[in-house]
Amino acid sequence: MIRKANQKDVPFIHKILAENGREGRLLARPLSDIYEYLRDFVVAQDKDGRLVGVCALHFCWESLSEVRSLAVLPEDQGQGWGKKLVESCLSESVARGFDQIFILTYIPDFFNKIGFKKTSKKQLPNKIWADCVKCVNFPDCTETAMLLEL
Repeated sequence: MIRKANQKDVPFIHKILAENGREGRLLARPLSDIYEYLRDFVVAQDKDGRLVGVCALHFCWESLSEVRSLAVLPEDQGQGWGKKLVESCLSESVARGFDQIFILTYIPDFFNKIGFKKTSKKQLPNKIWADCVKCVNFPDCTETAMLLEL
């Protein structure tokens, strides 16, 4: 089941993002950011009620939104949780009237299967780079920018 995150989910979200951040898979988020942007997050919960993954949808600019902070526990990868989390974000983005959604990712093949296409980072508005200055790879970003027309 995919559902909106709540306050009780914050420790899980913080831990999974921190672990993936240490591994260089994504930008870890400080606890204060998770609380501040809690409405952005959805979580995946298995049939036993165990949290297995997280993803966030961030509204950036006019008709542009972003999928960010996608992470699934290693033991639960390959079961479709990542795709379900992203599809939940896509559905919400459409419901809110956004026309485009992008991702900065180290796993472009995964997002290509969902319909995202590679794009130039220069095509994205400067506003989206506010988080990049927090990244250990800034300014030498090695992520792939991808865009999906909704």
